[in-house]
Amino acid sequence: MQPPLSLHSADGCLEISSDWNNHSSSPGGRPPRCLPVDQEPELDVSSAFVANAASHIKLKGPRSRGLQITTKNKENKARTSQGEDTEEMKRKGESLTEQGIEMFGRGWYSQAVHMFTEAIYCDPKDHRFYGNRSHCNLCLGRHCAALKDAQRSIELAPDWPKGFFRKGSALMGLKRYKEAEKAMVQVLKLDQHIDEASSKLVSCRVLQLMDMGFEEEQSKLLLEKFSTVQGVLKSSEAKALKQTSLQEKSGSCPSLWVGNITLEVTEKDLREIFKMFGEIESVRVLHERFCAFVNFKNGNMAARALEKLQGVELGSAKLEVRYPDYWLQRTLPST
Repeated sequence: MQPPLSLHSADGCLEISSDWNNHSSSPGGRPPRCLPVDQEPELDVSSAFVANAASHIKLKGPRSRGLQITTKNKENKARTSQGEDTEEMKRKGESLTEQGIEMFGRGWYSQAVHMFTEAIYCDPKDHRFYGNRSHCNLCLGRHCAALKDAQRSIELAPDWPKGFFRKGSALMGLKRYKEAEKAMVQVLKLDQHIDEASSKLVSCRVLQLMDMGFEEEQSKLLLEKFSTVQGVLKSSEAKALKQTSLQEKSGSCPSLWVGNITLEVTEKDLREIFKMFGEIESVRVLHERFCAFVNFKNGNMAARALEKLQGVELGSAKLEVRYPDYWLQRTLPST
């Protein structure tokens, strides 16, 4: 049974206290009908014409003064009307946001995204609307869209900690853990009392170490002692553990899983970069899953490639290299 959602919208922002990785599917049937969005007010051509003409006409006495006063009144009225229209759009944006938060609470993430999009149309300078849509996109697994919205919210409000929290969460979804760590550090600089940011910061660091070949428990213990990833990597304990791990794995697994494979990366590209570490028997690229499998002739070659190619740039992304899941599961110690 999933924990209950706790929604607070006093400031127009989503506050979710449940596990965001558990996503409910949208209900069947048509989504709720969205409110129509008014068009921007048309220009008052007549007022613009009168103001322009008056500036070129020289009249004397009371008549000239009367025309000037009338023209100024029309200009003031136009500005007042435009201000009222702006306030009306802002109020509509707030209303749409409330509906979006309600839909989110029901697990209707796609419909909530639509509501926040309409709210952004009404008031594109409200950073909260982008933050809310970022969170909904994250729940839908749309990590790139979530990151883009988070970055926009930060541009509009550089001191808003939730913007950096949304950015860090999206980067974690994209497995860009080092960048996510920086975002979470920024969250805590702005507000050190956000416990979830502290938790995610630790997770970012653990996942970075796991990508480098450390076990999860090893990573946690090392971080407790040395605090940061850089501190861990400089320690003699970490170097000894990594060397032991490589020795244990050498010669046992000739295959490597390679992540962050973009569409422009080909089998030939992977062969060129991995063949420096030994004879390759096969390469299989799975673009639909953004990964590939590289099979060497023996495990020693795979171990060297794992150590040297971690984080190397290929195409537009940095490679993530590790042993395949099926092999790691087979070698886990029995409890």
